[in-house]
Amino acid sequence: MNSLKNNNLAYNKNMKLELRIFICFVITIAYITYVDICNSKEQTSVTTQQQSAGGFEIRIQNDYDNERLELTQTLDEALVYLKSYSMHHADLFVYDLATGIQVASSNNGTGVIYTGTN
Repeated sequence: MNSLKNNNLAYNKNMKLELRIFICFVITIAYITYVDICNSKEQTSVTTQQQSAGGFEIRIQNDYDNERLELTQTLDEALVYLKSYSMHHADLFVYDLATGIQVASSNNGTGVIYTGTN
């Protein structure tokens, strides 16, 4: 009878430990999900603020890179940047942040400016 009681106590201790581990696991997953949601909202907020501010973004886009190189307030500033570096890079693109439309590219060093709708 005494050994049965000891077995029950050991079983209860093991169950309590497993329950604590499970609760810690659930709390950790919930926290990670919460942080991920907060970060995605923050990134969306920053992107929205940048786009609503207007201006132009110069990006390098190829098989290896897709990153922002420069932000300018006017198209003229963006085109000067494009002209300066287009002879070295055929993969530079200028986007209007207000509309998200590509407005210029280095296009093999020629510095093409797009007109009309894309």
